[in-house]
Amino acid sequence: MTKTKITEWSGCPARYAAGIFGDKWCFLIMRDVLLLGRRTYSDFLNSPEGISTNILANRLAKLEDAGILNRKIDPRKASRVCYFPTRKARDLLPTLISMMVWSTVYDETTEAPASFAAAYKSDPAETLAWYEAEIDRVDTEIFNTTV
Repeated sequence: MTKTKITEWSGCPARYAAGIFGDKWCFLIMRDVLLLGRRTYSDFLNSPEGISTNILANRLAKLEDAGILNRKIDPRKASRVCYFPTRKARDLLPTLISMMVWSTVYDETTEAPASFAAAYKSDPAETLAWYEAEIDRVDTEIFNTTV
């Protein structure tokens, strides 16, 4: 994946966002990174949606090229790579959560607890701050681990 592809989709805000997140896999990887604290290839591969290895590798490269994820060697195991959300990724939190809250209204089989949507609706700033703190906690936990 090259940066040229994303540049071709710039100009129109909807087109730009669709160029990065226009498929379910990028969206679900962002859920995993921002909301579920997943950071490694195997974390993403083991998500219940069952992404294939070639699609996962492609989408991670695409998100890295777009400046959404930073790829770093895992300090806990040098043969493993971690993907960390950039500020650009973290700025997606309100949008991602809003879309998920919308889904809780219209998805009759939602797996989200009622407290998820209620918390965001009653105090979006507090909910976002909690997720920001969780992202920091996960990242700090990884980097402060002694091998």
